Amino acid sequence: MWWVKARRAQTLLPAALACLTALVLLVQDTASQFPSLRTGDDNPVMLMLLVPLPLCAALLASLESRLPAAEDAPARRVRLRDAGLTLAAVTAATVIGVGVGPLLDSDAGPALGRNTAFFVGLMLCTRAVAGQPAVMTPVLWFAAVVFFGSDRTGHPAPWTVLPHTAGNRAAALTALLTLTAGLIVQMSTRPRATT
Repeated sequence: MWWVKARRAQTLLPAALACLTALVLLVQDTASQFPSLRTGDDNPVMLMLLVPLPLCAALLASLESRLPAAEDAPARRVRLRDAGLTLAAVTAATVIGVGVGPLLDSDAGPALGRNTAFFVGLMLCTRAVAGQPAVMTPVLWFAAVVFFGSDRTGHPAPWTVLPHTAGNRAAALTALLTLTAGLIVQMSTRPRATT
């Protein structure tokens, strides 16, 4: 019980998932025009790509809420619990995307789980080095996708992952590998001490 209270998982993650659900319902298939620095033209970007960001921020805030004295005891499986919390958050986002997408006749909903997994994996990989500022990693990736991620025909580059269709196997595999790498880093490194 101390771990749940220390992580604030009972308050942060349900609120973040409620926010994610509300954003999915609000945004749906809405696109917005952003400038593309690569092509010089306008680049239509699905706003659904931004939906996982609040969940990523809440997850990192939860993981960074620590009780060092209690967690440093070797008998406690804190890292395993943290990995379970991470997987639960990604799974919940996937279920929301898959469940809400068909109800709203949205093509972007099913890709929500993949994009969340990718963002969380990136964030966990950089967390080992950056600590709390790793929350900006998904935001920076989104900016890179918006400004440099499409060619003149509007097709996303392979490295972007996010704007690809839900059925794109390469994007799904990249997201899975990124999440796996993030979980390995999470399980094998000690969180940075906050100053």
